[in-house]
Amino acid sequence: MNSKQFEVLKKQIKNMTPCQLRTLKTEISQTLSEPKNALLTDEEQRLIASLFR
Repeated sequence: MNSKQFEVLKKQIKNMTPCQLRTLKTEISQTLSEPKNALLTDEEQRLIASLFR
């Protein structure tokens, strides 16, 4: 999302109902609390580590 789209989104938020805002808040909170996907699996990390032993 570019900065112009973000500014439009912020303006749209001002027109949302309290119920919509609560739902959006929940969605954002869940997204922020999700663990980030690791770049490598455990197996891949072990394989790479074994190359340096």
